[in-house]
Amino acid sequence: MRSQPLSSAASRRRAEEQFKTKKKVDSADPPAQQAEVEKTARLRALRLAKEAADKETANRDAAVAAAARSAPRRHVSGGPQASRRSEPK
Repeated sequence: MRSQPLSSAASRRRAEEQFKTKKKVDSADPPAQQAEVEKTARLRALRLAKEAADKETANRDAAVAAAARSAPRRHVSGGPQASRRSEPK
């Protein structure tokens, strides 16, 4: 048992290493097992693509938020009405 959790990069590397070390499908395997392995590979590819898209979206949203925070703010004046005083009648 670990005292500290792994970083996301370390976790990902570890998972990829485990995935690579799994038994490769032999052409002599039953068709059902072959289909299951192909399905798993497709699902993994889809998951990785979705994670990449989600990360890209999060980075883009963070950049937009940072740009909005650092953008110069304009002072909104009341226009000519604010500078005009009430004239006595």
